[in-house]
Amino acid sequence: MYCVGIDIGTSSICGVAYNLSTEDCITIVKDNNTSIISGNQWEKTQDADAIFHIVEEILLEFRQQCTDIKGIGFSGQMHGMLYVDKCGEAVSPLYTWQDGRGNLIYKEGQSYASFLNQETGYPMATGYGLVTHFYNEQNNLVPSSANKLCTIMDYVAMKLCRRNEPLIDYSNAAGLGLFDKRRLLFDVSACDAIHLDRTLLPEVIPSGSLVGYCENIPVYVAIGDNQAAFLGSVKDIEHSIHITVGTSSQISVYTDRYMEVEGLDIRPLPGGGYILVGAPLSGGVSFAMLKDFFADTVKLFTGIEKSSHELYERMISIPYQTNTNDGIEVETLFSGTRVEPDKRGKIDHISLSNFTPENLIRGFVKGISQSLYDYFRLIPDSVRQNKTILVGSGNGIKKNPLIRQALEERFGYSLYLSNVQEEAALGACVCNMVSDKK
Repeated sequence: MYCVGIDIGTSSICGVAYNLSTEDCITIVKDNNTSIISGNQWEKTQDADAIFHIVEEILLEFRQQCTDIKGIGFSGQMHGMLYVDKCGEAVSPLYTWQDGRGNLIYKEGQSYASFLNQETGYPMATGYGLVTHFYNEQNNLVPSSANKLCTIMDYVAMKLCRRNEPLIDYSNAAGLGLFDKRRLLFDVSACDAIHLDRTLLPEVIPSGSLVGYCENIPVYVAIGDNQAAFLGSVKDIEHSIHITVGTSSQISVYTDRYMEVEGLDIRPLPGGGYILVGAPLSGGVSFAMLKDFFADTVKLFTGIEKSSHELYERMISIPYQTNTNDGIEVETLFSGTRVEPDKRGKIDHISLSNFTPENLIRGFVKGISQSLYDYFRLIPDSVRQNKTILVGSGNGIKKNPLIRQALEERFGYSLYLSNVQEEAALGACVCNMVSDKK
């Protein structure tokens, strides 16, 4: 008997079928190659129906390998959104979490996101679903046939169950913005204050709730990928520091009560409680940027194009060195921050003797680690003092020993890696296994 979890990521879509008897996993990973090319550099969209068809392919493969599937759960890229019509069909692309329209100037020198911050009191950033929706409303970009908006994983779950309207859980609803995380509902007063059409908001239901059935298999409401990766990686939620490095990066710790901490996000955790989250926008993408720089340098001087795999292998093969007084220092804020989107990274402390490719690589991984540690320091002592287990997940950590060493050095704890490859997909499994026992 199996539980299936599928994580719809920005660059890949991952499925895990967890055998409840043997605790073994079957894993399927497919590229998410659905990006839509745009003439606007700030616009980041994907084809929602193409994503749905990739999920269908994964489920078909699982059904051919697993004779008894007892439930399907989803997680996926938080914050993004799309519009659906009254029949539950997509009438827009998926506007992803990387979409930059919220940083464009709205009026009086303010961006759309900063205007929403000021008018509602909620921390809003570009890529948040309701920032995107507000921009679209102000610029007459909401499709006339739009009936509801939702996340991509809510869309897929709805389509599998042949529903006409999406359902959303607390963790994904919070990622859209203008969501009261204490009362666990959208703040309709805040929506009304900015004249946002709240009739398009999806119905919010508890995490673990049943959405419907896909050919007699129960389908459960999707959860956010951050929460899913936490559930799929961490065994001791009370004492763990969870770090994941993918395209971006995140540091998450559990708290049993709601609190507001400047600089951190607090997100509802399926099953109860919250996680305090620091989320640098540049995680693994910083290392990828450095790889591209080396690729361009090699091509410029030799005319030879090196593969990404070859370059990564060479980069991570250099020896790590602990902090020295003559190291290159890198601030990896290459995509800014949610609060300061125009802020940029920098490379500092360069001398005549230390400007080498090896030191540049070490500076980048230490910069990635430092950006996460800076968020950790914001956590109140009452929560932080008993967090002593460092747990890592995501390919940016698992495939890069230099980042692992940098994290251990910066945090002062040994880093434990989760023993599964696709933690968010497993977390979706965990959530639907718990749901089935209710």
